[in-house]
Amino acid sequence: MKKTIVMFAVLVLALVSMRCPKEDIVADKGSLEDLMKSDTIWFGASTKVDSTSRTTILGPETTIVWWRGAQTHDQPTLQIEVVGDSAWVSWARGNFGKLYSLAKWDTFPLVLWTKNLSERAQIRGTFFREGSTGDDDRGWKLRSLSLAYGKSDSTNTVRVDSLRIKSSRYPDLVIKDPLNSYYRVDSLLAFKPGEAVTLTLYTNEPNGHAFLHTFILAWPFYVRVPFGNKGNGVYEGTWNAQIVVMPRWAIFDLMPHSTLYTPDKPYDFNGWLLPYQIKQ
Repeated sequence: MKKTIVMFAVLVLALVSMRCPKEDIVADKGSLEDLMKSDTIWFGASTKVDSTSRTTILGPETTIVWWRGAQTHDQPTLQIEVVGDSAWVSWARGNFGKLYSLAKWDTFPLVLWTKNLSERAQIRGTFFREGSTGDDDRGWKLRSLSLAYGKSDSTNTVRVDSLRIKSSRYPDLVIKDPLNSYYRVDSLLAFKPGEAVTLTLYTNEPNGHAFLHTFILAWPFYVRVPFGNKGNGVYEGTWNAQIVVMPRWAIFDLMPHSTLYTPDKPYDFNGWLLPYQIKQ
């Protein structure tokens, strides 16, 4: 009888030990999911300002003014892997809307081209448990972020292969794999207020258009800077970092000539989003 009681106790302990880790992982994933969904800075940043901006491209035969219309989004797809006090996460979402190009040809009046915009963006990150399971959010804190990566859905022929950054802090920084290039959120890439930063995109598209998009807290609230086409798929531009110290995104995107300059070719896009900070 005594032997039976001991065996029963061992079985109960085994079942409890098997159940608790599974229950903990479920609770951890729930907390991490809530943290990602409530984070409006790094996961699910708004595209409202980008949607209302304009860019003018001057050519020998045409003037193109293009902009993205208001966008809708599907529910984000979250992937979470928990191992002890570490977690690896992925956030992805579809963006849907319209791309508008207003063209002025020498022999025609103004014409407006409208194209369907459908793209998907993804970002990865890591969380560490810096507290205990009894704390808010079970002690989880965001530790690091990758770059975000976006591309058009139905047609995607253009590709950014690498990004080169040259500034006072980074004399020659090259990023080749955006979703596997991680930076700690407490020590992101940093630029001085107003600092000139030279950016070079290396791509597979020699006849395209590349742009830098970033936000500022002064008129006109938003900056879209075209890169110069250096030939052979290389695009380069110089950008002056913002003044106000806060976490930010810099968005680099690439489209072929046909996306902006022809009415019958589809939306074709590849973009990277770089998390950074302004710091003295």
